Amino acid sequence: MTDLWNTIEHPIVVWANNGGNWLTKQIQPINQRQLVVEIAVALRSTQPESTGGIDDVYPLEIKPESDAVRLRFYDFIAYSVTEEMFVQHSDQEDSVGDWLRILSKSFFLDFVERSTWAASEFPGDLTHYQINTLDHTINIVTSNPPEIVKSAQ
Repeated sequence: MTDLWNTIEHPIVVWANNGGNWLTKQIQPINQRQLVVEIAVALRSTQPESTGGIDDVYPLEIKPESDAVRLRFYDFIAYSVTEEMFVQHSDQEDSVGDWLRILSKSFFLDFVERSTWAASEFPGDLTHYQINTLDHTINIVTSNPPEIVKSAQ
């Protein structure tokens, strides 16, 4: 296990942000106030398919040899999962990172601050983490940085 993801310079975060195409592998059911998200590198299929009237398309998929990352959020305040096709980014939001981001200013963070009683007094300063994959954008607001590890397939 590695240290907590306190900044975008965490070695696994740097590795993931410099890596290939990520897919959402699993979002585990909430256990108490813990959320676990696993992402894995999408690899090209060896078998072509036909889709949408286009022949010989090689889909991207998670394979046993795909690199993977597990992010475990303890005591999260809120999270949302958005299908990639419907994600909207704004230049009014401030973020660092790529596949894995930390946002200091965001519409989601504003929403959580306005719609919950969570505050810097309790449970502490809120941080917006964002996990971007080819298929989803997962937003998490918490006062605790996640535990992040490379996970085995």
